[in-house]
Amino acid sequence: MIIRIVLLSTVALLAICSATLAARKPNIVLILTDDLGYGDVSFLNPESKVQTPHMDALARAGVWATDAHAPSTVCSPSRYAMLTGRYAWRGSLRAGRLNPWKESVIDQDRVTLPKILKAKGYFTACVGKWHLGFDWPWKGGKKPPNSVIGTGTSTATCDLFDWSKPIKGGPLGAGFDTYFGDDVPNMPPYAFIENDRLTCDPVDVNGRDLMKQQTMKGGYIHGVGPGEKGWRLDEVMPAITAKAVETIQAQSKTPEPFFLMFGTTSPHSPIVPQGKFQGVSGAGPYGDFIVQTDDAVGQVVAALKEAGVYDNTLLIVSSDNGPAPFMRELIQEHQHHPSGPLRGLKRDLLEGGHRVPFIASWPEGGVDGGRRIDAILSLTDLFATIAGIAGAALEEGVAEDSLDILPSLRSGQSVRTELVYHAASGKLGLRQGDWAYLRKGGITAEPEWFQKYWQGDSMNAPGLLFDLSGDLGQRKNLCDQYPERVERMEAQLADIQKGTSTR
Repeated sequence: MIIRIVLLSTVALLAICSATLAARKPNIVLILTDDLGYGDVSFLNPESKVQTPHMDALARAGVWATDAHAPSTVCSPSRYAMLTGRYAWRGSLRAGRLNPWKESVIDQDRVTLPKILKAKGYFTACVGKWHLGFDWPWKGGKKPPNSVIGTGTSTATCDLFDWSKPIKGGPLGAGFDTYFGDDVPNMPPYAFIENDRLTCDPVDVNGRDLMKQQTMKGGYIHGVGPGEKGWRLDEVMPAITAKAVETIQAQSKTPEPFFLMFGTTSPHSPIVPQGKFQGVSGAGPYGDFIVQTDDAVGQVVAALKEAGVYDNTLLIVSSDNGPAPFMRELIQEHQHHPSGPLRGLKRDLLEGGHRVPFIASWPEGGVDGGRRIDAILSLTDLFATIAGIAGAALEEGVAEDSLDILPSLRSGQSVRTELVYHAASGKLGLRQGDWAYLRKGGITAEPEWFQKYWQGDSMNAPGLLFDLSGDLGQRKNLCDQYPERVERMEAQLADIQKGTSTR
């Protein structure tokens, strides 16, 4: 009788523990790197001149995708789609990305991922790059005309702002509890923002002088704007990495789950690896900056493990688009192809512009085992996936282009069969199964030497059609061979544009 009672008690205890475990909401950590290419991660590209041991180890422990895509081929629309679950071309971000001093592009009444998670008891933190705009404290409460502040090249000096007032909108307006970061390192203000304030008394800083003094290689930086005296571009990544680690350490001690979006500012230009990373790769300063990015991933993983929350954290590492166009020179100088086997770079509808590294880990949730996932994934899908994990039902019109891809992460099951590509020019393309159809005007001009290197068809045709199952490098345009398929895919793409949802 005593043995029976003990056994029943043990069974009951196990049932309670199991129910408690099931009820525990996981922490969510999203590391979104900036311009990291598919070929920049060593486990995805055996010929890479850069070694990324921390991302490689995470892939071996978790899962990794071969067919994951950023929502756009430039940063702002990709970040918008990820946080709203809505293609950016449905709104104001139809082409390009945000220039300096643009206002918040996420409407105040738009349901966002951090808002959904806050409603489910999560603490939400954003660290690092934002690039979705702020409502800046202009003197007189009104933004000056572009003739005063500039557009692509900023000339907005300190006397145009009232820094005694809060910086509204931004991450806090989008639903994050806290924010710390340098909004966009190559744009003013050249300073850190903490929540809704600059962390310094700003002075006018010439960004191009910073570039000349501190940048080791390539890229661009905008003009004069408010910033911190003595601002160091190479200290941005260490500072935001430390803040991400600090956030994990602090929130792991609380009973509530947390969502951390860590937007690294690397390996985007300005390319400024710290001294200890200089010369450690085989791909010059750019490769060194990738190694520093990988080190930041390693620090986040270590912080989660040291805090005892790694097993019940959904950790995702990816990139907002492909590598920058000026990175073609790496092929000539270092025999390193930042897009790996893919043709195209940032801004392009070609696969190299938007097919990105994607690693996920959540041991308690069955996202582990070092498995390879060949299903089509989109960062737009993170909204519905994470909302589902948190137990949040999505109302009609919320995250209308997002699909729950947890079955793909857990078992490789295909959920998404169709995907809209979005070029920097605003041109769209459509992926259906192995077929990729690209409208004309969505590909940047390729130098003659690059076309010869690639040994593929010209990208100047009226339309482009590729069978990725046998031509991942997109060398052969099949438009003329399959005109009926082109017609069908163009009609479907037009229908998606006219509609309000891809679900």
